[in-house]
Amino acid sequence: MFYKRNSEHHYRVALLASILLLVGCEKKLSSPPIAKNSDSTVTENQSAHSETEKPVTTDTAEKTSAAQTHQKTESGHHKSASKSSPRPLFKDWPAPKLAIILTGERRGYLEPCGCTQNQTGGVSLLANLVKKIEDQKWPVTAFDLGGLVKRNRRQSQIKYETILASMKDMKYAGIGLGPEELRFGADIFLQLHNPEPASPNTTPTFLAANILILETPDLGKSHFKIIEVGGVKIAVTSIIGKSRMEKVPDIVWQEPVKVLPEVIKKMQAAKPDLMVLLSQSDKEESKSIAEKLPVFDILLTAGGVEDPIGKPTFIGKTMMVDVGHKGKNAGVVGYYPESAAKDDPSKRFRFTVIELDKQRFQDTPRMAEHMQFYQDRLKQEDLAAKELPIDHPRGATYVGAETCGECHTKAYEKWLTTAHAHAYESLITGREDQKGQNVISRIYDPECLSCHVTGWHPQDVIRYKSGFVNKKESPHLLGQQCENCHGPGSGHIELVDMDKLEEAKKVMRVTLDEAKKKTCYQCHDLDNSPNFEFDSYWEKVKHPWRD
Repeated sequence: MFYKRNSEHHYRVALLASILLLVGCEKKLSSPPIAKNSDSTVTENQSAHSETEKPVTTDTAEKTSAAQTHQKTESGHHKSASKSSPRPLFKDWPAPKLAIILTGERRGYLEPCGCTQNQTGGVSLLANLVKKIEDQKWPVTAFDLGGLVKRNRRQSQIKYETILASMKDMKYAGIGLGPEELRFGADIFLQLHNPEPASPNTTPTFLAANILILETPDLGKSHFKIIEVGGVKIAVTSIIGKSRMEKVPDIVWQEPVKVLPEVIKKMQAAKPDLMVLLSQSDKEESKSIAEKLPVFDILLTAGGVEDPIGKPTFIGKTMMVDVGHKGKNAGVVGYYPESAAKDDPSKRFRFTVIELDKQRFQDTPRMAEHMQFYQDRLKQEDLAAKELPIDHPRGATYVGAETCGECHTKAYEKWLTTAHAHAYESLITGREDQKGQNVISRIYDPECLSCHVTGWHPQDVIRYKSGFVNKKESPHLLGQQCENCHGPGSGHIELVDMDKLEEAKKVMRVTLDEAKKKTCYQCHDLDNSPNFEFDSYWEKVKHPWRD
């Protein structure tokens, strides 16, 4: 950005463009694939990129959505919804005997970060989907595959507890355990698992059939669960496949197909109407399990694309589905037992993947309370200060834009006019179009601070030792400053003082090509800045002066 006597190469410092107004959170994604029309009535897909919900066939063909190379935090996210008007929910669906909401692989995306307009997903819009189904007087229940967080840090644990609380309010009945949860260690499950809830049909229970915690079968989770909603009895279990399992202390993994037969016997003893498997496995492993154990009616699998088109795969009578990543979508199964046919088990179900966009869904006040409580906990625990910082690879320390401006006066004056200079304030006030709205401040959220202050590694959400801590301790590092692009400036200043000007310039130099290919995307990734286009953004912040 703007550095001391770093004259002849300032015009190359495109890095500055990299960090336009960002609110560190999780990321935006690419456009979801569009399903082709077919005559099938088994599934339908809702996409912000098509104006209608399109019925799709039940074969296994898939398209893979493009993925952004640079991924970052665990809290904001999501692509912007299309401006086209989506078709009404559940178009042409008769009232089902039961609606089952399926989610999974949230990966820490609690709510959209707010960096850009029309972001999709988050628990607030998901809760509104639950309400819309309840408003139609359809019996409804919900299950989650697991993978609710991304990292194994204190902030991730606070977020995990917040997501669980929101799911309890949404009356989730069961939650699988993914490798992300297991990284927390055994203690968290011993603290949070309730083996005998007062309202089992509407209390999320940890489920894992092939995991032993501290070598004890039912410690910290349940092998399976029986619930009854709307007169439909469901037996649900969950497994972690070999394709997803990691070595974790105090956690013992068992081969799913060796453990499940005994669990299945116990589930079948309850005479359920539906058998459900939550499979934290890649799709091929899930398919193999369904082939070897052809007793499940619904199988929710991991390992699908980020934005699925809503096409189930039938393995015998088992309907295998995936529902995407990052909480942008939710799958809904409609159960129609009266439509069952021996020659076509698919007639029992309708399935759709619904994008949680703000055109059809509204924020839920109760979920906003959860988000506020989450931010309050981050403030109370002061994680930005307490999480262990790291040394910067250069070994230098951050000095702040004002110090840079002592020599680079024109560049500093330009910076003061940019959104970068006010990035910290935007965590309090929100975007320009959010003025007058009830914006929840995120100034104590490390995932947001990492792109709104100076001295953090934005993609890893880790503070450098001399980086911003809080407004009181490091007011000189508020906002997106010079050193987020050029690196900490203390070494540059020392070289200048020693009259090693060429070496001083070299230390801070960032070429336009480097900025365009890498630096800017540290914050301007697809989640937080989906409309980022380097050339036009650079025009707003460029500083070519050699002062």
